[in-house]
Amino acid sequence: MEIKKSRHWLFVLSVSLLIIALLPAGISSAEQQANPAVKLETKVGFEGDYKESGLVPVQVTITNTGPDLEGDLVVDAGDTSQRSEGVAFFQPVSVASGSTKQVTITVPAQMMRSYTYVSLMQGETMVAQTRVYGRGYGGNTLMVGVMADNPDTANFLGVMPRDIWTKNVKVVQLKQELIPSSGVQLQMVDMLILNNYALDTLNSQQIQAIRDWTDLGGMLVVAGGPQYKKTVGTLQDMSPVEVTGVTQLTSLSAMKAEDRVLELTAPFTVSTGTLRGGNVLAEEGGIPLFVSRSFGQGKVLYVAYDLAQEPIASWAGNGRFWAEVLPRAFGSALVTEKYDTLQDGMWSLRRAAELIPSLKLPDVSGFALFFGLYALIAGPMLFFILRYKRKQNYMWVFVPLLSIITGLGIFSFGAYQRGTGVLLHQAGLVELNNDGKAKVSAVTSMFVPLNGEYRMTIHGAGLVQPYANGRRFEDEANVWAWLDTDRAEMRFRNVEFWSMRNAVSQQYIANTGSFTSNLTLNNGKLQGTVTNETAFALRDVRVMAGSQVQNFDQLAPGGTIQVDLNFSPSAQLMQGRGGMRRLSSRLVPGNTNSNSLYETREGNIIQVLEERDDYRYDPSQSSSLKIIGWADQAVTEVSVEGSSAKPEGITLVTAPLQMKPSPGGDVFFPAGSFEIVKSDNTARLEEAPNGYYMEKGDLTFDVYLRPNGEKLAINKLYLFTWSEDNAYFSKDVYNWKTGSFDPYDKVFTGSVLGQDKAGSYVSDEGVLRVRVSHDSQDNRHIGRPLVSVEGKVINP
Repeated sequence: MEIKKSRHWLFVLSVSLLIIALLPAGISSAEQQANPAVKLETKVGFEGDYKESGLVPVQVTITNTGPDLEGDLVVDAGDTSQRSEGVAFFQPVSVASGSTKQVTITVPAQMMRSYTYVSLMQGETMVAQTRVYGRGYGGNTLMVGVMADNPDTANFLGVMPRDIWTKNVKVVQLKQELIPSSGVQLQMVDMLILNNYALDTLNSQQIQAIRDWTDLGGMLVVAGGPQYKKTVGTLQDMSPVEVTGVTQLTSLSAMKAEDRVLELTAPFTVSTGTLRGGNVLAEEGGIPLFVSRSFGQGKVLYVAYDLAQEPIASWAGNGRFWAEVLPRAFGSALVTEKYDTLQDGMWSLRRAAELIPSLKLPDVSGFALFFGLYALIAGPMLFFILRYKRKQNYMWVFVPLLSIITGLGIFSFGAYQRGTGVLLHQAGLVELNNDGKAKVSAVTSMFVPLNGEYRMTIHGAGLVQPYANGRRFEDEANVWAWLDTDRAEMRFRNVEFWSMRNAVSQQYIANTGSFTSNLTLNNGKLQGTVTNETAFALRDVRVMAGSQVQNFDQLAPGGTIQVDLNFSPSAQLMQGRGGMRRLSSRLVPGNTNSNSLYETREGNIIQVLEERDDYRYDPSQSSSLKIIGWADQAVTEVSVEGSSAKPEGITLVTAPLQMKPSPGGDVFFPAGSFEIVKSDNTARLEEAPNGYYMEKGDLTFDVYLRPNGEKLAINKLYLFTWSEDNAYFSKDVYNWKTGSFDPYDKVFTGSVLGQDKAGSYVSDEGVLRVRVSHDSQDNRHIGRPLVSVEGKVINP
């Protein structure tokens, strides 16, 4: 009998546990039907495809067959074991009775989990709910967005041969309604192709978003042949070629891939025009077919024909040809992986933001006074008074009462010192590209004196997220974030008193001004002037030339500093990762103790650059000549509802500097001026953002020595190779006259190739070809060579 009872209770317990386990699914199903008059349908990314970094658009279709409704559309990870950091993304909506409405909410890619759902909320009441599904692609995937009349326009990119192309490629069609109104919101796309597309069907904000996205580091391909002007529209100024007409070609000898030759059976139409600048990658009869140029931090590739035009569209060599052209056009940008989330790499910026100068710790001397008075009164004074009055038993009343009064006094004193209102403080990093535009990263910290709900608004178009509070899982989403076209709103709910909340932002700002440099290199000295044409009043300014640093106290707007700095081309190679870390102590003002470097706001902000250096150090692609300085101001506008608080701030401003020709016409092109592309290999390779990991064998680099299409007369060419693991590589240099490789030591003397040898080892097209090899059985890292040139620009 007891056994039967035990089995009965075991059965009841099992059923109960099963019901509890299934309860969330049941609630979710019931909640979907909470108001059967409202139905939600979702599409994620681009027809369900998205990249697992940056922002992801979630398109929600709301069908309302009931009365008019207003509420918030909320995207959240609904299971507490899946919800990350208690953050949900929302957007206010209103849907009229009997209507259908489409709303797009942009959310961070890490929100796309197995339990992510979208809900329509009215206050705390759920009206409708449905799950969110999509197909994610990792960082090794090149996400190519295509805007074209023909949906099959760029299919050839998906069949590029893996022997020379190492990344996965995902081609997605971009519809007009999925193009955001901000450049930073388009960063899920690595490459954007415009081909035979009516650009004027986009609104002005969407077109500006494409421009800004490119300027921030995007790779833009503009094509269309006879329809080129329609395709490029108001982005014409970004194009390397100013198209003025069309012509027809009877042959395309420049279009070849190994033994596959493109043969024309009929005249082929291409666009023609005036070359604005950039590198001509292929031409036919003097007509540029492929031209690339830099645009801000990004690049634009011009193609003279319609990518869907036959016979090229179905040519068997099309995939291989593009696999060879793209690295020449975009260089290392093809393999540079983006951070998974906005706050990646911003941890030390958050630490700097939380060091609020006005948020002082209670004064120790004040506390000492309070405790001293308490000890004096509660001890001997009270004792002797009560003893004199013969009321010693009152000690049990007066001592606790005095303790309460003292505690309240200490609390009130500390609260007085902390203040009674909201405090805002911002730590920022402004990276100017010297064409009047800047990328601004910032973390804003908000200190609140009282518990409750606080609404922070970060003004301006861009990307904003609440900074994770370190609590891995939350029972409910206590932070709601809304990313609008011109602002972002953070609703911090259930905030504890005397606590901190943070938001990280990234914005693209125009009309910031620039630094005008008039610098020349003469006999190992970098000399000249730098003028501040920005609105930033800078202190503790540093001019950096590789590992050489010159200090200046101040640089006001409109002010000029005189640079006189020793500079050697070898100083550009800061000996692998950690080069910035070794310079940090010289960049942080007033630093005298390296152990306390990161206890200051400046030290923490410099750490952002250190971490970036450690993550993707590549001296061959970064400017070794730059200026940095500190501005005591916030650069992003922030407000808090119901508070008049304005953010204090500290900002690190940095910008590259350029050298100009000397009076005799000599000019120095530092490392980072030239595209360096892998052209051949026998070794098996694993591509990295800063080079390659290669097995036994060889790898050939082509260095294109025509920056922005300028032809150089070379006096001295400096070449340095480097490796993260200090591996030894043998080197050979290609002789274009003999058609064979010569040993490096025969060509270079002390890492320098002289004018007398440049004619043999630099091709007529301005290409230096270097082969590196090793015979170790282990994988070895090799970075792209570091190349700089002294010479003159030859006018065509």
